[in-house]
Amino acid sequence: MVIVVIIIGGDGVELCKLSRRSFMKAIAAMGATAFLTTYKSEIVEALSEVKDYWHICWLNGADCGGCTISFAQAADPDLVEILTSITVGNSGLPIALPDYMEIIHPASGTLAEGLKNRWKSGSAGKRIMVVEGSVQNPGFLKIGGKDFREHVKDAAQYADAVIAFGACACYGGIPSGKPNPTRARGVQQFFNEEGINKTVINLPCCPGHPDHLVLTLASVMLGVIPELDAYGRPKVFFGKNMHDELCPYRPYYDRGIFATKPGEEGCRYKLGCKGPIVHTDCPLRKWNNHVSYCVEVGAPCIGCAEPGFPDRFSPFYKEVSALPGVLGADATSIGEGLLAATAAGIAIHAVKHVASGEKREEE
Repeated sequence: MVIVVIIIGGDGVELCKLSRRSFMKAIAAMGATAFLTTYKSEIVEALSEVKDYWHICWLNGADCGGCTISFAQAADPDLVEILTSITVGNSGLPIALPDYMEIIHPASGTLAEGLKNRWKSGSAGKRIMVVEGSVQNPGFLKIGGKDFREHVKDAAQYADAVIAFGACACYGGIPSGKPNPTRARGVQQFFNEEGINKTVINLPCCPGHPDHLVLTLASVMLGVIPELDAYGRPKVFFGKNMHDELCPYRPYYDRGIFATKPGEEGCRYKLGCKGPIVHTDCPLRKWNNHVSYCVEVGAPCIGCAEPGFPDRFSPFYKEVSALPGVLGADATSIGEGLLAATAAGIAIHAVKHVASGEKREEE
């Protein structure tokens, strides 16, 4: 086992065995949960050297509260460990204890709003804004007598880092489904409309996964800002196509074996699995205390990590009509004696054989 020593310096984090880039790659390779479990003590030690505590303001827009519940049910580390063991600097305060959080903190009314104002007056360069839920048009959500949009714009002025947690905050999510009378949208889109020049770190899924949030918070506090994809998602979590590289049922797909009803053996593609066009690490991370995830229990992937969810992937149990491919083949050719990877453009060697006119080899 490689021992990793993390040292805090003027440039943020240096890893004696791992560079900044390698730090994020290690998380990707091991999976968020495995990384947290393996290097928890090193992360704790590194955070203990942070000179000033990072303050968190957690705002709730149009949402069901599921992302807060998901965070509260974190495991390895669980919420108790997060709030007692993983502390920042000499403050004795936990990594993810928000100064303001509507659902969890016991304060209400003017006392709660006072907590938000205290967050604004915290140390410059050490304030994180977490948003759960989408942003709607004026008049659909008011907190403390003020429209939610104004809360977001106000907090954004003070935030040194902004994290959208869950599909709703990232891209609008279920509240943005047709006909979307409130015009619900994600935080980054709202920022762009309002001319707020801040980059939002998007952590989608419905609900968001606590591992993603805890590791992203730790990374920001340690000065290791994750590289984002075109949709604002950390590539370390959302950089791989779930179907191409991670799904345990991929071998069934390649052999043309498909389940046609829940409980049958085979790939879930015919049940409407959207995995071939979804980028997420769900098969590595898993849910419900890291026991399983949607596809593993017989359901199709419904694409909640992607922009356009849910409308783009509805109906959830309808087969994807066409898959991305380099040969122009569609899904109807899958399972008809051809490698499924030919249609999807997945198995490079198979694609090369087809492109060159060579006879495909059976697997």
